[in-house]
Amino acid sequence: MNSGYILVLAFFAGGMLFVAIGYGISRLLQTQKPNAQKLSSYECGEEEIPIGKSSFHFRYYLPAVIFLLFEVEIILIAPVLLAQESNPIGWNKSEWNFLLKAEAILFFAILAFGYVYAISQKYLDWERPIPKTPFFEGSIPDFAYEQFNIEQEKKWKSARQKEETA
Repeated sequence: MNSGYILVLAFFAGGMLFVAIGYGISRLLQTQKPNAQKLSSYECGEEEIPIGKSSFHFRYYLPAVIFLLFEVEIILIAPVLLAQESNPIGWNKSEWNFLLKAEAILFFAILAFGYVYAISQKYLDWERPIPKTPFFEGSIPDFAYEQFNIEQEKKWKSARQKEETA
């Protein structure tokens, strides 16, 4: 077996061992005291609204797919990097390394083109909500609110001045 593949296998096994040890230590040290608050779902401090099915906005889908594509393509570069160790029959070492470098450069050029295309088509831009001012129709006219706020501010300033002089 090629030493490059053994190195990758050892790296993968070491990573899995690291995760298993961390998970095991976590399970040993944690306390198991479930209650209603711990078992409820928590997101942004708001209570969940029970609905028939949970859904998410479509705008999250495209960046997630693009992320997965780039991740898979980065994983596909690993055989090119491992192939530098081996030398096929009939190939000079310098020719083989040149071919591998050219292939890697072409690969990253395609990745860069895909990234620039995704940005130019605004696939990675988020929709920003347009803020709307709430409209309120009440029996109290608007100037009364302003007058009330001015009076309250005068009271607070006078109270603050009394505290400072005291």
